[in-house]
Amino acid sequence: MTTAPVVLLTGASGVVGSALLRTLAGQGAGVIALTHHKPAAGRAVRGDITRPWLGLPPAEYRELAATVDVVLHCAARVSFGATARSLHRVNVRGVGHVLRFVEDAGARLVHGSTAFIARNGPDTALAAYADSKAAGETLVRESGLPAAVARISTVIGDTRTGELARLQAFHQLVGMAMWGQLPFLPCETGTRVDMVPVDVVAAALAALAGDEDARGDYWLTAGPAALPMRRIIDVGYEVAAARMSADRGLPDVDLSLLKPHLIEPDAFDAIVSGVLTAAGADHPPSVFRHITGLMAAFNGFAPFPTSLGAIREGPPALSDASAHTALRATLQHLATLPRTMWGSRQ
Repeated sequence: MTTAPVVLLTGASGVVGSALLRTLAGQGAGVIALTHHKPAAGRAVRGDITRPWLGLPPAEYRELAATVDVVLHCAARVSFGATARSLHRVNVRGVGHVLRFVEDAGARLVHGSTAFIARNGPDTALAAYADSKAAGETLVRESGLPAAVARISTVIGDTRTGELARLQAFHQLVGMAMWGQLPFLPCETGTRVDMVPVDVVAAALAALAGDEDARGDYWLTAGPAALPMRRIIDVGYEVAAARMSADRGLPDVDLSLLKPHLIEPDAFDAIVSGVLTAAGADHPPSVFRHITGLMAAFNGFAPFPTSLGAIREGPPALSDASAHTALRATLQHLATLPRTMWGSRQ
């Protein structure tokens, strides 16, 4: 009988890490969460990936290294407003400390990265973040340690419930759009947005952790099932209208006049940006300030490749239908949140 590997999970309180912790626990895997600021369910040790020896006392570090078979590294700094220095501290220096632990433990590594490394450029709001994640990947490759790199796309809520641990920039943008707070959106014709449900990402990472032969790059993306931005907006308004009808006891509330107009990015920058920035006090500033840069990560790009459906014991690839179902679940969850989060006073 093969003994299940013991997994050290970093970033257990994050969007992906919290879902992964539940998935691994449901599979009966031996999991130890390395926590920092926030507690995690189950067995945990308090440490800090930005410090040598993961911020642990020497005896505790040695004991942990003697116990762990696989490291699932999901801890990262994801912030448009973060400085390059703070991103480097977590996403590069932290990776170096994790790699040292992997070597000391004689373990395997599953390294959580981002698919947007493939779309990095000076015009995207993701540039500094993607640079730091690319540098982290380079450290992993150059280490020579047994490692699988998981390039994760935009993460949305659970396939069934739509829930996720915290909102990120794209969720805030969609929430603002569905409640009529974005009259214009810089979006090229035909733009598709690659989104993956958090439970699918968790299942794929758990499968990579359980596969002793997993090496190289894996794309946890929708791939050809990425959905058109126009459809995302349409579904958002269907969900918002249904929610408002239910809240007010009215049939068939029509919110179609509040839908944002999708306009070419150059036109948005030239005509709309100044006006919207002046009105930005009522909007989540981190999204509003970077809306052009955020959409630049989607506009005009071919679909990402995908490894879903090809990971041993992993989840199937997304289809148009399953991507649509997951999107609707996420939007329904967003519709339950206070509308003041999006600047809406309806």
